[in-house]
Amino acid sequence: MKPLDQASVIPLYHQLKQRLSAKIQSGEWKPEDKIDSENQLMEMFRVSRNTAKKAIEELVQEGKLYRIQGKGTFVAKPRFEQ
Repeated sequence: MKPLDQASVIPLYHQLKQRLSAKIQSGEWKPEDKIDSENQLMEMFRVSRNTAKKAIEELVQEGKLYRIQGKGTFVAKPRFEQ
């Protein structure tokens, strides 16, 4: 997996958020799939826990992910807007 660009003007959490969002949109992660933990994302992308947490939190706020305490973070079902 290609590492995040440490020298970019784009914050690392935003780069990570884009990567995670791309996995959802491409279908690599399907609705109800459990995603990698913050610790796994930290190791994969070599980022801090805060960076991983912020990227996930923004996707939760956007409705692309949801959390279940003690179970993990999951891909949300797409919402259709009229």
